Amino acid sequence: MEKRTAVSLALFAGSLAVTAVCFAFGLPFFFLFLFLPLFFLPKREIRRCPVCGCRVEGGDNYCSVCGAKLEE
Repeated sequence: MEKRTAVSLALFAGSLAVTAVCFAFGLPFFFLFLFLPLFFLPKREIRRCPVCGCRVEGGDNYCSVCGAKLEE
């Protein structure tokens, strides 16, 4: 399992646990499990091709759309 997937599943399980605790104490909880993981996810750097502006993911050295060499 990828590290990012494992982290997402752990955060989801944690937010469900927090939701259960809030429910037990009669606190509003409906959207808590939906938004809690958003606060802890690391921000990913979005790379873009300098020529065409397309999004580039992963460790590619060339743009998959226009073939331009990407900067490191």
